[in-house]
Amino acid sequence: MTDNNFRNDRRRLLRGALMGIAAAPIGYMGLRGSNALAQDMPKLSEDDPQAIALNYVHDATEKDDMREPDAVCANCRLYLGSRGDEWGGCTAFPGKAVNTNGWCSAWVRASG
Repeated sequence: MTDNNFRNDRRRLLRGALMGIAAAPIGYMGLRGSNALAQDMPKLSEDDPQAIALNYVHDATEKDDMREPDAVCANCRLYLGSRGDEWGGCTAFPGKAVNTNGWCSAWVRASG
C-alpha cells in the first residue's frame, strides 16, 4: 500500500467516524422524541409474542417472585415515557406503549 493510499483510507475512516459521532445525538433525540406520541401508540398486550418472551405484565405486583422489589417500567433504563405518564414507549417493545407500573425481564435500573 502506498503512502498516498494510506492517507486517503485514513481520511475516509476519520470522516466516517466523525459523521457517526455527529449523527449520534440526532438519532438519540429521534428515539427519545418517539415517545411524544405515546398516546397514539397501541398499548402492548400481555398476549403479544414479544411480551410473552420477556414475561411482560401491566401490573408488576403480579411478578414479585421474578423481580427486584421496586422494579417497574417507570424506573427502567429502557422506558421512554415521562414521569406522570400512565403509558410510555419502551426500547424493548418498539412502537408499543407499556404501563409505567408494568415490568418485564429486560428491566434495567435507570441511572440517577
